Amino acid sequence: MMSQKIDLNLIKVFLAIYETGSVSGAAKRVHLTQPSISYALSRLRSLLNDPLFHRTRDGMQPTFSADKLYETFRSSLMNIELAIASTREFNPLVSQRTFRIALSDLGEVFLLPILMKKFRTLAPNISIEVIPLEVNQVEDWLVKGRIDAAVGNLTFLKGKVSSLSIFEEFYACLVCSNHPRIGKTLTLDQFINEHHVSVSRTTGHSIVEDILKKLKITRHVSLTIPHFSVLPSIISDSEVIACLPSRVAGMFAQNGNTRVMDIPLDLPTFEVGVYWENQLEDTVAQQWLTQVIQCTLSEL
Repeated sequence: MMSQKIDLNLIKVFLAIYETGSVSGAAKRVHLTQPSISYALSRLRSLLNDPLFHRTRDGMQPTFSADKLYETFRSSLMNIELAIASTREFNPLVSQRTFRIALSDLGEVFLLPILMKKFRTLAPNISIEVIPLEVNQVEDWLVKGRIDAAVGNLTFLKGKVSSLSIFEEFYACLVCSNHPRIGKTLTLDQFINEHHVSVSRTTGHSIVEDILKKLKITRHVSLTIPHFSVLPSIISDSEVIACLPSRVAGMFAQNGNTRVMDIPLDLPTFEVGVYWENQLEDTVAQQWLTQVIQCTLSEL
């Protein structure tokens, strides 16, 4: 039978092991030694009369009981931490905290310089660690506290984590400035018949491809790449074309070697937002981070 009293620090250890999948990861998360984590886990096992985790090649795998306890423990501890956080203050001018932000390569090229300029002004001593955005991993990263925020076209996360809208965006086409067949406008026939550069769906930008499939329009993709950031060097010296968000297309076209064209299709706009999951013990700093991101980038 569970003891009527359980140390909240043991619950923090439990959550850290569950979310990181390892004793070493938990130790780093809660700033304790690995022996201390192992001792805490031993106490928890005794208190709860369950092994809680089994050590496997893939890390510490939770038992059925641990899975059931996780949501209850996390929700309860979050409520306690939120109550405490309301009495705390975060001073960005003196903070030396490291924030981890997930960004796509477009975010790194276009948004990161703007954010860093603002951070240097508001919080000169903080550090930013950029994590390459992986669409199929980002929800898990947020929920488990592996990142503090994610920025991008991630509307599938709405309702699952906290979010703020930053701006609406639409897709445009980037072509070589001296393209031999494309003049001042881009016709649908030209768009379909030209060779395209496609960027991996893992970036979260698949709207154009999805619309083409719905319309049963086939385009010739001569190159598929994992990142948008190499497009200027590819497009400027070839006849291939590419679809990408308009703001970034405009930035790429500033070099004079490429130009931006309207896509001759009825495409929906999409929302760029900042997404986060409130993290234990760090809610005030995290709220500051997400609000600065939203306020800074919404002016673009």
